Amino acid sequence: MLMHPFLDRPYDPQIGHFLGGFEIYDCEETLGEELSQYDLECAEDRKKLIYKYVVHRFRNLSYRHKFLFFCVLAIALDDPEYDFGEVFEHEVVSHSALPPGWDEMEDCRVFFDDVYKYLTEAWDEDLHKASQEDPATW
Repeated sequence: MLMHPFLDRPYDPQIGHFLGGFEIYDCEETLGEELSQYDLECAEDRKKLIYKYVVHRFRNLSYRHKFLFFCVLAIALDDPEYDFGEVFEHEVVSHSALPPGWDEMEDCRVFFDDVYKYLTEAWDEDLHKASQEDPATW
């Protein structure tokens, strides 16, 4: 079983982890201000955000971790009923927060479609390498 790269437990990636780089809790004046300059409805802005806060953030994961993380996203995107809007919803009791208005995006699935597209490009070699192995042996 593949273990978490930083914790002593099995690796269990979740869709919400793709948004971790955008969490502004206790960083509203810095990261929050920076992210407020972008429009999630704009394809070019989404691309910049995804490369800077998703692709770059996870660049040091092993090819196996990237593969499993990517598969979680692929499975969700293959499910026409998957509610990507739920991932953007703010939980009042949580110590994390996305920038204001991100939970009002017109089509949250589009954001994750773009994540998939850009990760496919950026992680091409790693995804191919992992796909040649049997994940049951990890």
